[in-house]
Amino acid sequence: MGSVTGAKPAKVVSPVLCVDLDGTLIRGNVLWECVLVLLKTRPITVLLLPFWLLAGRANLKRQLAARVHLNPACLPYRPQVLDLLHQEKAAGRRIALVTAADRELAEAIFSYLGLFDEVHASDGHVNLKGATKAEFLARQFAETGFEYMGDSAADVEVWRNARAAYVVGTGARAGQAAAVTALKATILEPRASFRTWINALRGHHWAKNLLLFLPLALSHNLTVEPLVRTLVGFALYGCCASGLYILNDLLDLHSDREHPWKKERPFATGTISIPEGLLASFLLLSVALGSGFFLDAQFGLALLGYAALTMLYSLYLKKIALLDVFVLSSFYSFRILAGALISGTPLSQWFLAFSMFFFLSLAMAKRYSELLHASDLVEAGNSGRGYHTGDRELLLSLGVGSSFSAVVIFSLYVHSPDVRLLYTSPECLFLLCPIVLYWLSRNWLLAHRGELKEDPVTLAIRDPVSYGAALASAVVIAGSMVQMNW
Repeated sequence: MGSVTGAKPAKVVSPVLCVDLDGTLIRGNVLWECVLVLLKTRPITVLLLPFWLLAGRANLKRQLAARVHLNPACLPYRPQVLDLLHQEKAAGRRIALVTAADRELAEAIFSYLGLFDEVHASDGHVNLKGATKAEFLARQFAETGFEYMGDSAADVEVWRNARAAYVVGTGARAGQAAAVTALKATILEPRASFRTWINALRGHHWAKNLLLFLPLALSHNLTVEPLVRTLVGFALYGCCASGLYILNDLLDLHSDREHPWKKERPFATGTISIPEGLLASFLLLSVALGSGFFLDAQFGLALLGYAALTMLYSLYLKKIALLDVFVLSSFYSFRILAGALISGTPLSQWFLAFSMFFFLSLAMAKRYSELLHASDLVEAGNSGRGYHTGDRELLLSLGVGSSFSAVVIFSLYVHSPDVRLLYTSPECLFLLCPIVLYWLSRNWLLAHRGELKEDPVTLAIRDPVSYGAALASAVVIAGSMVQMNW
């Protein structure tokens, strides 16, 4: 029995690999990315979101896509997913991007990556998600069949019609996929850890709120009631500041992703989702402001003023060169003022003047350091600030000048009658001038060398030299309270 000559084996066609976008190809959701861009560029337009949603989620996505420019290069892609897709592409696999995002955005990502053979997305009328996506894929790839890579509960219905599942997410989601189809691969993505959340809340920045205790320390008032009230104010101010930090990070999401070290922040990497961040910010601000007014009306107003100014800073003022650092420095003064209000402690005008120049120097050092490390972005106009590369020298001059001004004002403050009422030997306080000037000058030296990669106040928490300066200052202050025979 002979064989048929010239016969070729039938070619086996692999199922098309269909890849979801939101939560799968990228960490996050382009819908929320668009909402943040709209909030930052056209905040009033955000009020139209509920009306767009009345016509369906597909219409909402279409309206956002028409008004927002989303740079596909700035999205938080999952490296493991990209590696897998490159392998499949090299093996000759046909790959399709299938997403509930609007087609305009999906096509931009499709063109940017160059990994996909085709793209299917929502079109303003049909929201390509869940059961709708499952039915579409079953019709579209009836001949070849398809395998599906997804992450959410809505994808379970899609996996039911797929030949195999690729799961991005938790083990529980992989179990759901395995219950309805063959499980081919799992890319585990654990939930954000407690440490990640502390990082997002800027827990280390709570050290700045110790400034609330400064009015009590300067007035030598250590009675129980003002201390307890200030302690409660410390916690509320921390909650308010953390809520605002989250909001600021969300608004700066896309510029942070192009920054050398800010790109590692939890929201920039997509480790914590945008909806989780918005919810956390809302809860923290609600608790802080509501409790602040309940505790003390004046303190509540100070907290509200701080929150309002921070929002203005995040949306508008940070883009105005020089004005941004003046506003940034005022946030420290707000803390001192809030501490004085909640404890009922009057503040010296000399000290307020000193703190203004002192914190202005720190704010300029912070901005100078950011510009030094983001020079390419500054040249390209993507830094989110109103500066040019050549402005660094001006900030350096103004910041160092502010340092010296602060020390001169402090030396004059030592001569004031208020000081003589509190200290037995106020002349000793002159020794604080070289200590403070050294600490400020060292901050500028670190900034000039490119070694200041965070807020100078938070850097001091981990800096042995700063602890040494603090100890020397404590010795000087203790000496000024003892009778000296000069």
